[in-house]
Amino acid sequence: MWIYGTISKSILDTVLKTKATDRELWLTIEELFRDNKEACAMHYDTELRTLTIGDSSVAEYSKRLKTISDLLANVNSPVTDRQLVMYLQNGLTNKFDSIINVIKHKTPYPSFTVALSMLQLEEDCLSTHVKPAVSPPSNTSS
Repeated sequence: MWIYGTISKSILDTVLKTKATDRELWLTIEELFRDNKEACAMHYDTELRTLTIGDSSVAEYSKRLKTISDLLANVNSPVTDRQLVMYLQNGLTNKFDSIINVIKHKTPYPSFTVALSMLQLEEDCLSTHVKPAVSPPSNTSS
């Protein structure tokens, strides 16, 4: 059967049956990989809800959020764009408070790509914003 040449030996040893059709083998392999779908969904959901930006850039943080969201979709637990924007905001540090308030009150509620664009612009502004040095008060004598 053609399917034997397309799967690894360890999987072949697991699914090998006598007098099985290609379809039966395919369904057995599918079941093997989808068997833990609920456990994976719970794991990815927890990871998505608790992910924080930490020392990462907005680009790295958002890429990780999107990856986890895609993994959830792969196990039939898709995340809406609106939820992804909320998770994006929830994991940010307080240095992003001003832009978080803008995103929260924007009408219509922004998509993930729009919110990400706003955050990246804010990150760029924060990294180039240099506070002027405060000069010590001068001591003048009368």
